[in-house]
Amino acid sequence: MKSALIFIAVIAVLPSTLNGQIQTHDTPACSTYMQCNEIGTASFKQGHLDQAIQLFEHQAALAEIADIGRQTSSRDALLNSPYKLSLTAYNNLALAYFAKHDYFWARAWTLVTLRWDKTNRAAQFNLRKIEQALQKWQWPQTTAGEYVQYAGRGTWESMVIKPSEPGSIQFCFSGLWWGLGEGPSGLGDLSATVPFHHGIAEYSTQEFSEKRCRIAIHFFTDRLEVQQTGDPSDCGFGHNVTANGTFQRISSGAECPPEEK
Repeated sequence: MKSALIFIAVIAVLPSTLNGQIQTHDTPACSTYMQCNEIGTASFKQGHLDQAIQLFEHQAALAEIADIGRQTSSRDALLNSPYKLSLTAYNNLALAYFAKHDYFWARAWTLVTLRWDKTNRAAQFNLRKIEQALQKWQWPQTTAGEYVQYAGRGTWESMVIKPSEPGSIQFCFSGLWWGLGEGPSGLGDLSATVPFHHGIAEYSTQEFSEKRCRIAIHFFTDRLEVQQTGDPSDCGFGHNVTANGTFQRISSGAECPPEEK
């Protein structure tokens, strides 16, 4: 059976680190998602996987901008295929990470595709191959690790979990929201040590506003389900940043990012 994975075009914008921060890379210049796809595909075929990943991140960012344009001009695009142009970039990234044997990142990117197109044949094929590669893998019996949720434009929000004293954990959340511009419209970081019982950690504060912010973190073997009560400002986050959602586990050990001085 031949792989259903497809390469498409890429464009240059801002690639990501794991904790939602933005940095630039020395990559070949490309100005459209199609051009970046072409250059990224060439890098992939030459075995330059890290470079290919950077280019495919650019592809995702620029394709999403193009998709936003489609959404604003077509109600059908908004309702039925909001990120049609971006799907190839996500599948490219899954393929590149799979080639690096980094199956957790490959899975994370595949799930981004399936979020927008549940019947995407390339992503379904990818997921089967990833699950086969992970058949013998078992997560360590610890909550420690890094968990990520896609934020858009090739970037990810992250939740780093570290065990603390008995009955508690430390978490470090780093989030962002893109909006319609070329840079993030909102950023948010939060670190705390909180009680942890029966697979659930709960954070609560009124430090940032008169309304209470609550963040409940539900732990599963390979992911977190996070529920936030309170507006972003109630939790000390920037515009539209939220910790809500499903965070896929990508490691069993990680450190919180250093605080800026």
